[in-house]
Parts: sequence; C-alpha cells; structure tokens
Amino acid sequence: MIQKFFRILFIVALGLSLPRLSSAQTSLTILHTNDTHSALFPFGPHDSIGGIARMSMLMKEIKSRNQNVLALNAGDVFVGTFEFNKYLGYPELNFMQGMYDAMGLGNHELDLGLDVLLGVLSGQLAGNSPIALPVLCANIDLSTYPDLKKFVKPYLVKKVGSLKIGLFGVVTTDPQNYSPEVAGLLTDPFTAAGAAANQLKSEGCRLVICLSHLGTAPDVQGLSQVPGIDIIVGGHSHDALSQPLRDGGKIIVQAGAFGMYLGELKVSLKGDRVQLEKYRLHPIDEDVTEDPALLPALAALSDGIVSDPRFGPVYTKHVGTAAETLEKTWESDSSNRDTPLGNLIADALKKGVKGAGFQADIGMEALGYIADKVYKGKVVGNDVMRAVPYGYDPASGLGFKINSVLLAGAQILAGLEYSVTYVEYTTDFSLQVSGLRFKYDSSKPPAQNIGEFSRLDLASVRVNGQPIDPEGLYWVALNEQLFNFLKAKGLEPFSGGDTGLFEYNLVRDYMQKLGYLDYSSEGRVVDTAGERHNHKKY
Repeated sequence: MIQKFFRILFIVALGLSLPRLSSAQTSLTILHTNDTHSALFPFGPHDSIGGIARMSMLMKEIKSRNQNVLALNAGDVFVGTFEFNKYLGYPELNFMQGMYDAMGLGNHELDLGLDVLLGVLSGQLAGNSPIALPVLCANIDLSTYPDLKKFVKPYLVKKVGSLKIGLFGVVTTDPQNYSPEVAGLLTDPFTAAGAAANQLKSEGCRLVICLSHLGTAPDVQGLSQVPGIDIIVGGHSHDALSQPLRDGGKIIVQAGAFGMYLGELKVSLKGDRVQLEKYRLHPIDEDVTEDPALLPALAALSDGIVSDPRFGPVYTKHVGTAAETLEKTWESDSSNRDTPLGNLIADALKKGVKGAGFQADIGMEALGYIADKVYKGKVVGNDVMRAVPYGYDPASGLGFKINSVLLAGAQILAGLEYSVTYVEYTTDFSLQVSGLRFKYDSSKPPAQNIGEFSRLDLASVRVNGQPIDPEGLYWVALNEQLFNFLKAKGLEPFSGGDTGLFEYNLVRDYMQKLGYLDYSSEGRVVDTAGERHNHKKY
C-alpha cells in the first residue's frame, strides 16, 4: 500500500513537472555588429564616432547586466582603414575573439585571397597565435583548401546557459565582389542556408541564427522564406535598422557599419516560439567610455602605422576642411543621382590623371567603390582612406590603381545603361562622373543585354558639354576594378591601361589643393522618374 502510494505520488509529480519543462521560458540577449571594416580607432568630428575600445566597454557593461548573452558579427571585419592596410586584419580578429562568440564570413575577408586569409587566421602571416574566434560560412566549398577549412566552418552549435543554439553563416555570391578563384568556390546561399538550418535543428538546437552577409533585401526576400531559421543577423548593405524587420516568421536585424552602432536584441523562447521582447540600437559615440584594457595595444598599432614611411601621420596631418559632410549617398527627396563625395572623387581622378601627363576626358567612379562619407570639418589621411579603401597594393600599402583607357562613345553609352540596370535594388553600380552628364528613367524596364538601351536617355549624354559621339573616342580615368568589371562585360578598350597612380593619392592630393572642400550634388546624373526613396526595396 505504501509502495503504491509513492508510485502514484511520483507519477503525479512527474505529470506536474512535464508541463513546466515544456513551457519553460528562456531569455537570450544577442549583441550584434556588422561591416566594421577595420575601424579600430574613433573617427569623425573630434573622433566622436566609433572605436573598438568603446564597443568593447559597452559590450562588457551589457553582459554584466544580463544572463545568457551571445555576441555576433555578420562579416566584413576587414578593409577600410590604414589599420587594415598595415596589419591585414589580424588585430581586428585578435580583439574580437575576446568580445564575440562568432562571426560570419564577409566578402571583404576574401579580398586578398584565400592564402592571405589563412595566413591571418592561423597567425602565420606575422608570427602570431592562431585566431580562436569561430568564423562561419555555409556556402563556400573549401574541400580543396583543408588548412583554411580548419578555421572557416559552415556552422556551430553553442550552449548559452541551458539553451542550445545553432549558428551558421552565408555570404553574398555577387561576382563583382570576388576574384574568379574565390567566386568559383561559392554556392547558392539559400540552398546552403536550408541545409545548415535543417542540420542544426536535427542536432537539437532550440534556436537557429543565421549570420547573413547578403544584404537586407536578400534577407527579407530570400532568407526569410528558408525553413528552420529563427533570427537573421544581417550585414553587407550597411543598414542601421532602428527596429527589427519581421518576415516569414523571422526576426531580421542589422547594425549599420564601421562600428557606429551596437545592436541589442532581447528574445524569449517558450516551446518553439521565439518572442521579440526588446530591441535597441546603441550609438557608439563620445558618451561611451573606452575600455582601458584595449588602449595600450591600440596605441602600439597606431604608432606602427605612423612610423611606417609609406603612411606617416595619417591620423593628424591636415588634408583639407570639409565645408559640410561630403555624403556618398544622394538625398531621398531629389532626382539627382550624383553625390557630393562622388563628384569630388570623380573630379580628383580626371584632374589627377591629366596632371600626371595622361589623357582623361572623363573621370568615373562607382558608388560601390566609395565606402563612406567624409565628415564636416578637419579631414586627415585616414578619412580619405575610409572613403576609398578598396583594393590592396603590397608595396605601397594603398588601394586601387587608376587606369586611363580609350573607349568608343558607343561603349560608354553601353556602360551607362548597365550602370542603371539594377538601381532599384542597389546603388553599387551607380556611376559618379566628371566631364560627363546623363539622365535615365528608372521607371522603364531595364535593358536585357549589353548594347541594348531602355532607361538611358541617349540624347542627354554630354561629354564636356558636347553631345557624345557614339563613333568618337574618349579617354576615361577609372579605378582598376571598375575597368576590369567593364572589360568582363565586353567593353574592351582601344588603348591605354595602368597609370601607376593610386586612387587614395589622387583624392588626397586633390583635397590638399582645394583646401576648402565645398562640394554638392549638381545634377551630373539625374533619374527623370523623380523617385522619392533611396532605391532599397525590403
């Protein structure tokens, strides 16, 4: 009788406990950044913006106030400052492995090739210790690169408190971001995401997080439809989303770029349901204290850059004074599609190439190769590098070289048409020009093939005030990557090539010559559709 009583008591107790276990609510705080682009030091007016020491301190403070905290970066830790050009990314990762639980692989981590990435992650490039921070990417096939495969994993299972979490990464496959060697290793990100999410769920992960380096539009339109993903921590498009987007049952966040913000996402889990509790995008500014533990190492890095004869006092030497912030993006309430910084850079290329004894009727730059604005006030060398950081030349430690090439008018027209083909979805191809003006209509259907015309207003195209002659020849100054991209589209030049001049030097020297930088949008490029938005469709 007594045994029967205890058996019944046990069964009742078990029955009462099961509902509590299945409905137990677990809270999680996710700290996230993306596209930090080697911005280790503060920048902007009076160094009031960003800096990894500020980021570190704020992350420590939030972690001290919360249980179950996960810190993530969605990729593009590399490229953007003299910090990267000097040390090739190792300091960024070394600091981050004490701050973050995982990062996604971004396209700029692959800019210098797989061997350099391996050298940085393994520490062998500069005789350092290997990086322990997990780097995740599910849509790159590294089967022929086994040494790199040890560092870059498709996914990760991590325990945070009692919560089993699955993490995986995906990276953009847009070919203009890669060398042919790297592009050939990338697979469809949505297929890879589905496989990774399914695998993580099968391993018992209660929550699956995708570190996406695709951009907000692909996150919303594509990843949100992939089963098994609960949260998408995004990057690549540099969007500072003040509140999470909700699509397909997913929570989608992104925290701008350059370490200007730290996202703090609080969720709770009850059974299989993920509930958004709270979100905040913290600005990283002068109100955030710097972490003193990082300052000695940061000072040593700065001293190493300044003492390098290739660079010198790039953080202090006055290059020019910006009358207003030189924006890289156009105003949403204007039909002008030229920008203040785009106009300055295009002018710098054209005038710098001509000043060096080469020919240039036109200067041309794509917005996708301009990284960030130049802030109002004093401008120093690192501000210039932050604006035009892409490419890397080992000897000089600088970025893109500039080509001067001879193109037919018909080729230029074809290039202009292509530049506005995808303008609804990305501004990366949007050209900024000097010595050239043109109009297009984005409300018209895009052309299907190179050499066909739909959006470009052919009659509007002027070269130095004169209608373009399709059969005429024109010298164009442009960076090597844009030149290679146009060649890949079949726009082979008649003559010309590498000038040996660097984009950074041309822009810096042009700013020094001007002294006072007073640039605005002038209507060099106009969208006659008169759209009143920023061309990003989510």
